[in-house]
Amino acid sequence: MSAPGVRAGDPGASYDVVVIGAGVQGLSTAYELAKRGVKRIAVLDRSWPGGGASGRNGELIRSIFSSPEWVGLFDLSLRRWHDLSAELEMNVLFSPSGYLVLASTDDQWANCERDHAYHLSEGVDSELLSQADVLKLVPALNRDVVRGGVLQPSGGFAHHDAVNWAYLKAGARRGVEVYCDVTVTGLTTSAGRVTGVRTSRGPIAAGLVLNAAGGHALDVNAWAGITLPMVTSRLEMLVTEPLAPFLRQGLAALALLGYCHQTARGEFVGGTEMHHVDESRSQNSTWDLLADMATKWVTLFPQLSGARLLRHWAGTVTQAADLAPVIGSVPDVDGYLMSCGWVYGFMGAPGASTLLAEEIVTGVPSPILEPFSPRRLVEGRLIAESSLVVPTGEEHP
Repeated sequence: MSAPGVRAGDPGASYDVVVIGAGVQGLSTAYELAKRGVKRIAVLDRSWPGGGASGRNGELIRSIFSSPEWVGLFDLSLRRWHDLSAELEMNVLFSPSGYLVLASTDDQWANCERDHAYHLSEGVDSELLSQADVLKLVPALNRDVVRGGVLQPSGGFAHHDAVNWAYLKAGARRGVEVYCDVTVTGLTTSAGRVTGVRTSRGPIAAGLVLNAAGGHALDVNAWAGITLPMVTSRLEMLVTEPLAPFLRQGLAALALLGYCHQTARGEFVGGTEMHHVDESRSQNSTWDLLADMATKWVTLFPQLSGARLLRHWAGTVTQAADLAPVIGSVPDVDGYLMSCGWVYGFMGAPGASTLLAEEIVTGVPSPILEPFSPRRLVEGRLIAESSLVVPTGEEHP
């Protein structure tokens, strides 16, 4: 059975916009462009919609970050999440059950206090919780690793497959053409402008090309002659058998570099990371990460000891040194946009695609997206964000 909205046959010879990558960034931006009246849009993918990191992520959603840049983008996205099922006319299984950032050390607790004060100053939904508050909220936690935390009651999680399919179907209703099993092999250029793509099914002319290729985005950049300080890395997750409910909220454990939630069916879904960036393009899961996840999650939730593993998967992303997304045009390369570097891409997609589509259609730069532009990497303007649960590339004791 083919995915809804995926076209049979070959793509056309030309489009107003060609999107490379049918993940959540590519599909959501195509939908937002079509909603704003862009008529000829093609989304190309060498596998299937959501076959990359968009179908292999932790599904968590929040906006309680520590920097103005991250809060601005992700709070818009969070507001979009609350209305997304109604707008896309399909249940994306968004559960606004809350998101807890867990502090295990005094330093992390101090950061939580600082971040909470900032959230209040910006009108962001946030509650500061003591150790007792956290344990009352999530009694299953090992109290030895709980110092306190910050809760966002309006945060939560959604289902990645439902989200990808909802954007796919909503885009198709507006005329977006999605083609799978189409490998992009290069870009066509003229006088410093990207004019289209070369594919396994022939060349396609385009007024604009959007690189939303996820873990393969750096290859697309290279075809355009673009070199930015970014790497491709791998993230891994696991899912257990259904268990009695013990975790209602989404949870990020700063000390464990871990993030998790429990589904409505009772499955525990979680991922952890080592204290180094796993630079790899492989989507094969590894024993080392499985052992790391099992050890850390049993430490955090002792009742997980002995739980059976149902699934274990890996997905690849591109990332910059500051772990922030890279969105927008590239200096001196016309006709080409990026929506790459997405380590937190699932939660950020509804907001980023809305702003990017508006910028493309109106030609007016978005002040919320501007700090995430590719130019910042060229100029060394990295974004300082201290509440992430992913490694920075530096070794830690």
